[in-house]
Amino acid sequence: MKVFKSIFILFEWMFLALIVVELLSFTIITVSNYVLYGEAREGSRAFYDPYTLFLQNPAIRPTIGSKSSTDTSDSYVIWIFGGSTIRGATNHDDRTIPSFLAQTMNNDRTDRKCSVVNFGINSFNSLLESKYLQKALIEIRPLPDLVIFYDGANDIKYFLEHRDVYGHHGYRRVKALIESYHFSLFGLLKPLNAALYSSFTKELYDKINQVFIPVEQEKTLINDLVDATEKRYDYVDKLVSCFGAKFLLIYQPMVWTENCAPSQSIQRTERTQIVDSSRMHVMRSNFAVPYEALLERLKNKRYFVSFRDALCDRGQAAYQPDGVHLTDYGRKTVAVKMVQLIESLSLK
Repeated sequence: MKVFKSIFILFEWMFLALIVVELLSFTIITVSNYVLYGEAREGSRAFYDPYTLFLQNPAIRPTIGSKSSTDTSDSYVIWIFGGSTIRGATNHDDRTIPSFLAQTMNNDRTDRKCSVVNFGINSFNSLLESKYLQKALIEIRPLPDLVIFYDGANDIKYFLEHRDVYGHHGYRRVKALIESYHFSLFGLLKPLNAALYSSFTKELYDKINQVFIPVEQEKTLINDLVDATEKRYDYVDKLVSCFGAKFLLIYQPMVWTENCAPSQSIQRTERTQIVDSSRMHVMRSNFAVPYEALLERLKNKRYFVSFRDALCDRGQAAYQPDGVHLTDYGRKTVAVKMVQLIESLSLK
């Protein structure tokens, strides 16, 4: 009896320890979400979509400043895909990058009406964007003259978290639901196994991967990421050309990957006591190493342009404290540079 009692007490303490660890992980993640995003949850309310796994409501955020025409010779349609930086980390529809782009394009010329469609979805990376593009080409009209992917941050973020070239938002939770039955004997209890892999403790582990565990030495994994990403973008380029449009991939600027040092006053404005890019050396390196590897592989592609240092000459704060999302000034500056790029490439 004493043996059974001891075993029972042991399992009881183990169960309590797991609860404490899960509660602690929940607390850390919730607090960090408040610090980074100003709310308890990472990501916006989503709904299931058979093409893309999930979308948000509205799936297409309104673009203020677009102009359209029934005469195709008098119109120019731009579709722009990306994560929250494109959807717009702002409550104002007229202050997103696509809205600033449309306003600038239509102010600069009067002989053609420019329509910009904002397909940005919070947490999307190139994997989910390529699926969303296929959905849009099937369902949305008019078709585009130019398709823009504005990428970099989310591809690297989810690669770092999951250390998998196919990482994306919700990757572990979706994977667990599909694979739980045959993954292990415990998988027979499918709901419990899926809950384990979608736990706050697992999520905290993923975030530790991103912030504290160096990726620099994992050269084979980084090369696999580069190979998979190159193939994905080459496919998107061919797909878009089949519809008579052109593809433009813009790699976005981030504090973590910039090759410049703005003034100290601007740097102080762009960071918090917790998110200080000048001190988080591992995270800076974790973002920079795969980012540079991707730039090196993609730099000669006809569709590729790097905006890595597009905000280096900023005269005021362009980044929000997370070092990725932009201020109104940052979004407008990027949009203006997009217009200059489109004009220089004679894509209009």
